[in-house]
Amino acid sequence: MNGIYVLTEKDQKYETKALYEEVFPDDKGPFSDWYYEDRCRDNIIICRKENGEAVAMAHLNPFTVCEKNGQRAEIYYIYAVATKKEYRHKGYMTEVLKKCFEILRDKGTPFCFLIPVEEALYLPFGFHTVSKFTFERIRDFSRVTANYDLYIMEDENYVRRARKEDELCENREDGLPKDPKIMVKIISEESFSKFSSLSEDANEAEMIDWLRNQRIYIAEAV
Repeated sequence: MNGIYVLTEKDQKYETKALYEEVFPDDKGPFSDWYYEDRCRDNIIICRKENGEAVAMAHLNPFTVCEKNGQRAEIYYIYAVATKKEYRHKGYMTEVLKKCFEILRDKGTPFCFLIPVEEALYLPFGFHTVSKFTFERIRDFSRVTANYDLYIMEDENYVRRARKEDELCENREDGLPKDPKIMVKIISEESFSKFSSLSEDANEAEMIDWLRNQRIYIAEAV
């Protein structure tokens, strides 16, 4: 049982919980229990297995992103990028991320994002820094729509999860890199052009510049 696996059923996803808690020990306990019970209802986990054990993984957590002129799209936050210590530097994470991008291309996803511990790690994979992460959780959604160009749609799942996350992480900054940034990878240029209203001839560099010129509100940690 070696190779890349795409986990879509919640019971399957629990196979990666030991790896999650090993690589992110501060999350072990109430937070990881909640995360695997709630957030793993609708995400996708890509993992590399060796002898049936999950040794590398990345989670694709879905969100709906809104643009000020009314466009919406499903995007994914790449979260919990992790490799078991003794399996690092074997190219497993490259395999995992390539599978992530393949899945997202098949979905026609315009872009995905992540919050890196080290930005340099993700540059070879086509990620670009476009904005700062927002520490402040704005409770009044009308303030978000009035003051930002791009933002995550707040539906019932979003609100419930945000409240629980804040309850479990009283000091949200502790679980994030110092001065965290949002990095984005363009997945489908066609979908991105439709979402952004850029020309169909726009290239990746123009798309990244467009993102950097937007007022972006992303305050999600999971």
